[in-house]
Amino acid sequence: MNGDNGYNLIFSGGERGAVNMAEDLHILNRYRHLDDFTARPTLRLYFFSPPALSLGFFQNKLDGELIRRAVSHGYDIVRRPTGGRAVLHLNEITYSVAASYKNGIFAGRLMETYKIISDFLYNFFLKIGLNPDTRAQNVVNSNSTENVSNTENNNKNFNCFLKAHSYEITFSGKKICGNSQRRNDAAFLQHGSIYIDYNPEEHCELFENNYGNNENEIVHGKNEAQFNIYLENKKEYDKIDKINVKYYAEKITGIKQELFKKVQNSLKDKKQAVHNVLPDKNALLNILKTSFEETYNLKSIDYKFKDTEISEIARLAETVFIA
Repeated sequence: MNGDNGYNLIFSGGERGAVNMAEDLHILNRYRHLDDFTARPTLRLYFFSPPALSLGFFQNKLDGELIRRAVSHGYDIVRRPTGGRAVLHLNEITYSVAASYKNGIFAGRLMETYKIISDFLYNFFLKIGLNPDTRAQNVVNSNSTENVSNTENNNKNFNCFLKAHSYEITFSGKKICGNSQRRNDAAFLQHGSIYIDYNPEEHCELFENNYGNNENEIVHGKNEAQFNIYLENKKEYDKIDKINVKYYAEKITGIKQELFKKVQNSLKDKKQAVHNVLPDKNALLNILKTSFEETYNLKSIDYKFKDTEISEIARLAETVFIA
C-alpha cells in the first residue's frame, strides 16, 4: 500500500436518524474547503438507533398515513440529504462515501461513481461468503407485474427497495442494498443501507395501505350486520396482505436470508448454522471497512469530529432533517 494513499474513516456506530443525516451533509459541505481532510475520500460507517424511516430529499408529496404508521411503530422520521424513495432502517447497516467527483479514485459522472462504489460493496458480500448477481444480472426486471396489488403500481408506495437500479447489488434479482447520491459543486455524497435480516411483513405493515387487517379496528357494540361486513372486508384485506408479503419477499432480501439459502441444502440445523455465522452489526461494519481498503488500495486515517463540527452537526440535525 502506498503510504500517501489514505482515506478518512469515521466509525459512528448507532445514532438517531437526524444526527446521522446531519453528519453526512456536514462531511459533504466540508469538501468545498481545500484542506487535508478533503484531499482524501471519506468513509463513514453507522446504523440507526432507534430504527428510523428516512425520506428522500425530494419526496414532497408524502403519504400522511405512512408517517403515522412509522410513528406508531416507534420509528424516527428523518429526511435524507440525498434523493430516492423511503428506506426503513431496521436490522441494517449503513455506509456513506464522500469524495471529489472531479479527480481521484471516485472521479466521474453520477452513474460512473455508482459503479465505482459498487465494487467495494460487491467485494463486501464476497467476504461474508455470499455471491451477488453478476453485473449483467443485477437490475430487477421492472416489466413484471405479476402479483402486484398495492405495491409498485401504487403511486403512494415510497419504498426504495422495491426497485433495483444499475450497479446496485442483488441476489437472484432481489435488492439487498439501497443507495442514493447527492452532489454539490465540489464533491458527492453517497450512502446506502444494507439489510442484515429482512422481514417482508414489517415492510408491508409500514408501506401498504391495508388498514382493515388491524384487530384493534373492531368496535365493540356494532350490530350483527356491521360486524359481518367487517369480517368480509377483513378476508379481502388478509388476501391482499398475503399477496403483498409474497411480492416483497420476491423483491428484497437480507444477509441472513442469503446465508440461510446457502446452507439449507447441506446442514441439518440450518437456522442455528446461520445464527452462528451471521456477524453482528459492528463486525459487518468492520468487514465493510476492510473491503473498502482492499478494493481501492487505501489505508484508513481515523477521524473524530471537532467541537466546532459537533455544534454544526447538532444545528443541522435540529433544523434541516426533521421531516
